Amino acid sequence: MSAAVEEIPYEELKIGDLIGQGFFGSVFKADWGNLQIAVKKIRPGCQHNQIEREVRQLSRVSHENIVQLHGITRHEDTFHLLMEYVDGGNLDSFLTADSKPSYTLAHAFNWAFQIAQGLAYLHARKPNAVIHRDIKPLNSLIYLKGLRLKICDFGTVVDLSKSMTVDVGTCRYKAPEVLRGRHYNEKCDVHSWAITFWEILSRKTPLEEHRGTYALKLAINGGDRPSFEDIMPGCPGDIISILSACWNVDPQKRHSMELVTYIMRKFVSEAGPIDPIDFQWPTL
Repeated sequence: MSAAVEEIPYEELKIGDLIGQGFFGSVFKADWGNLQIAVKKIRPGCQHNQIEREVRQLSRVSHENIVQLHGITRHEDTFHLLMEYVDGGNLDSFLTADSKPSYTLAHAFNWAFQIAQGLAYLHARKPNAVIHRDIKPLNSLIYLKGLRLKICDFGTVVDLSKSMTVDVGTCRYKAPEVLRGRHYNEKCDVHSWAITFWEILSRKTPLEEHRGTYALKLAINGGDRPSFEDIMPGCPGDIISILSACWNVDPQKRHSMELVTYIMRKFVSEAGPIDPIDFQWPTL
């Protein structure tokens, strides 16, 4: 592992309960000295370059809306990533919870704004923009009873020095140019952000009427987008305009994340402060 990140002796960790599973492996709650952390155990067979990419990119970034990497460790020939523990779980689990916890437009604006801030930071990295390529509610962690959010899962992250045509990410959130295997840039994250924001506003699965990857690809490439009839009542027309621009089939017509952040800051400010959400959040 060539990334400049601290390697921690496995014996310093006290591994606790399983708290999540993903493509790259399982995530456990753990104690590291007096600090509670999350430990991602990389599953056998994962490509080494994907693991190294996540470590390399996370070791370079520091932002309030991006999950922090504390270090790495090895145990029984398996890599483990020591991550910041975010106590609220992922946004997808919250949105789809059976109890249907209520939240306001102000909460929705805040979450979308915080995702946008994290992406704008990545896209502004020098010398090359960093692209996440898999923005969705599942990769957004909420905490402080819904007041704060952090982007996670950097296994698909790449910088703009690469010539990218590889189809990565989650189909429902992918930009058309990614699905078509064409060259793409950071504007693919803008599209995914818009779909994610729509899902927050609607609490529905994007394009759920299209079943299967092939049908989804045809729909997205053909210009199908989620319906605004499904979003929360009272949502300003300017928000609809932002979403429409950000998921435009033409990447050049999409807003930059810098501009999105500027616009969303205004809506967050006008919406006023948000309250903690009464929900059975995961316990520490």
